Amino acid sequence: VKGRENVILQSNQFDTTWIKSGSVLTFTDNQQGYDGTSNAWKLESTSSVSSLSVYQNISSSGVQVFSVYAKAGTTDWIRMNLSGVGNRYFDVANGVVGSNGSVDGTITSVGNGWYRCSVLGTQNASSGPYIFIASANGDTSVNTGDNVYIQDAQLEQGLAASPYIETTTTSAQAG
Repeated sequence: VKGRENVILQSNQFDTTWIKSGSVLTFTDNQQGYDGTSNAWKLESTSSVSSLSVYQNISSSGVQVFSVYAKAGTTDWIRMNLSGVGNRYFDVANGVVGSNGSVDGTITSVGNGWYRCSVLGTQNASSGPYIFIASANGDTSVNTGDNVYIQDAQLEQGLAASPYIETTTTSAQAG
């Protein structure tokens, strides 16, 4: 795809420019990833709470697709959200798009228990992408020790997630 751009900063460094929704969310890097590397991340709750997420405030508009690679840990669900647009739940243990949510979701197996999950929506300029740990379809409450694995987040213009583009402190283009 020509002129592709991942507008997320630090697309696989979740302890940097990403914002944690609560102090009880911990990150552990150097986890086994979908691509054979050890640069995936474990997101884990250290308390029984609700709505634990990691997100970025990004100024981007138009038809957007937000994607992340995810794998079940001690919980099987994540919720992906485009702020102001809507969300969708994903069962990352069984590769199923949840019935709860208001935007289109896609899940694709990439092997070794990993899935690429994506949501599609038309964003306003002040929107941002969120990843929540969830306990079930429609339920973002979690218990102490609940965790999931994530890797390689991407937010781009278009109707479907394209091959991942790594970013650091600036967005990155390909094509």
